[in-house]
Amino acid sequence: MNEADARLVFLIRAVETSDAEGKLLGPAERREAQRAAAERTRWNAAEEGRRPAAADFVARRAQLLATQLEERFPKAMRGFGALRWRSWIGVLLPLLAVLFGVFAEHVADRQAINILAFPLLGLLVWNLVVYLLLVLEALRGLGRRGGGNPGWTARQFAGLRAAASGRVTGPLAGAFANFVSDWSTAAAPLVIARSARVLHLSAALLALGAIAGLYVRGLVFEYRAGWESTFLDAPAVHAVLAIFLAPVAKLIALPFPDVPALAALRWSAGNGENAARWIHLYATAAALVVVAPRLALAALARWRERRLASDFPVPLTESYFRRLLADWPADPTRVRIVPYGYTPSAQVRAGVHHLAEHLYGARVQLQADEPVAFGGEDALADAAPAAGDAAPATMIDVIALFNLAATPETENHGAFIDALQKYTPDPVLVLVDESAYRRRLGAQPGVGERLAQRREAWSALAGTRGLTAVFADLEDPDLAAVERELAARFTRDYRGRKQ
Repeated sequence: MNEADARLVFLIRAVETSDAEGKLLGPAERREAQRAAAERTRWNAAEEGRRPAAADFVARRAQLLATQLEERFPKAMRGFGALRWRSWIGVLLPLLAVLFGVFAEHVADRQAINILAFPLLGLLVWNLVVYLLLVLEALRGLGRRGGGNPGWTARQFAGLRAAASGRVTGPLAGAFANFVSDWSTAAAPLVIARSARVLHLSAALLALGAIAGLYVRGLVFEYRAGWESTFLDAPAVHAVLAIFLAPVAKLIALPFPDVPALAALRWSAGNGENAARWIHLYATAAALVVVAPRLALAALARWRERRLASDFPVPLTESYFRRLLADWPADPTRVRIVPYGYTPSAQVRAGVHHLAEHLYGARVQLQADEPVAFGGEDALADAAPAAGDAAPATMIDVIALFNLAATPETENHGAFIDALQKYTPDPVLVLVDESAYRRRLGAQPGVGERLAQRREAWSALAGTRGLTAVFADLEDPDLAAVERELAARFTRDYRGRKQ
């Protein structure tokens, strides 16, 4: 799935998860888009002689629904289009950089070059500092093991997109705000690669422009080279310049002046010397330290950008996409649910099945395990597959079912979640049944507060495992409410893994 398709997919996901009542996109329209997308995807795959791909189906469905939105909300969709990357930016900034390098007035004046304050020396120092910062950032990223906070570029991008969300008003405003937030996080790696490509290329062309400007002006003006300093004497100046220019002088077989020769170039001691030697030294140093590394970094960033833009990572294993794909594979979706510490009633079991059909499609196959007794999590863990063993291909979700009436305990309920997690590579869904606890409380005063406290305790336990608990009265489940909770769960878990 490419970047453009992924943007539409994230937009439609934001609309559908915030529009549970179907006011923006009605149920009939969603079903028709589902049918048409599946038909077209299979038709295209047959023409190309390959198996139909789930990602193609999701992208085609998003395109069809986005067309419906554009007909109804053209102004809002223009705001959505305004967030696209403008390819001309990647041409304009490097062009401005090379022109600035060529025509900057202070790259050199028409009479003299101060070899100690030469702008190209500043370019060398600045780029070495940039390389050091890049190395430190890379080392810090390795230390985070893929976690931690996003970098400065990602944070700035997210802030820009958050500000841009205010451009859309009306019925789509809430959905668009959710899209902006999620897309900012998902697209941050691509934006960082794209920004790096433009900035590295601009830095290389700035140095090239400065070098070209020097040589071109050197054809019609005679530059005189010398130096002056209030605080540095000739030995100190020699030591500074030798760091940058002595290796270059050896490389291109030009003599590098010793301390007495540099002392003679002081403006107070005379008129300096012809600057050709110094222009050659600085131009070569800039080519080696600035131009070549920056072009290599720009090429690497371009490779990353193209890879991400052509194969954008869309989490098709998340709950929203699983529901879309419930009827897509040849085999029906299988969901395993394992109760812990209590035996669900027949009503609860029926509610779970109804909920699973709503979330995963009518063809879902629910595997209801026998309840695991309190303290039986050790036996479950012992029977779990060894680390690295593949989970069954048809088992796409595992649900840990708890009773809200129970007080969550890390050494038992938490260990049970840990044991179940070994059966699936995807996050376990922590589903907490409220029906028995609600029935026990009845009409007592403070029911809402006690429910909130118990939910908070279960949420805290799930949070220690990096998960989000979902609550439902399974004897009479509010399907729309559960779907909203699952959408929120997806957003939090997805962001947590990306940061």
